[in-house]
Amino acid sequence: MANYVALLPRLRRITLICIALLLAVIAIDTLIAPSNAREPNPVVWVILSLPLLIFVPGIRRGGIYSNAWLSFVSLLYFAQGVTALFTPWRRSLDVAHLSLSIALFICTMFYVRYAARAQRAASRD
Repeated sequence: MANYVALLPRLRRITLICIALLLAVIAIDTLIAPSNAREPNPVVWVILSLPLLIFVPGIRRGGIYSNAWLSFVSLLYFAQGVTALFTPWRRSLDVAHLSLSIALFICTMFYVRYAARAQRAASRD
């Protein structure tokens, strides 16, 4: 049980860092330097950022369900990153978007796995 419990704060921190970096990439892509000669659009930024921001309080509390649902939501960002990566005008920002969504998915899934194991071990004691 000690091994699982020791990993949980690190995974929570990495998850929050991935969320912050993904939010920064989204802000750059929609507000600061949009691709394809698009105009900066704050409405698109809000629509893309809101799903991540909804989960921040639950992640900070260490909620298992928040992490589980965020792992599902991160797959939407993964799909968006893959789509952007296969366009002819791809940028290094798209690679960062894809990498961060993969890291977010992995961190949230490992958090759910280890938190559930720690919870089961604590209930047996």
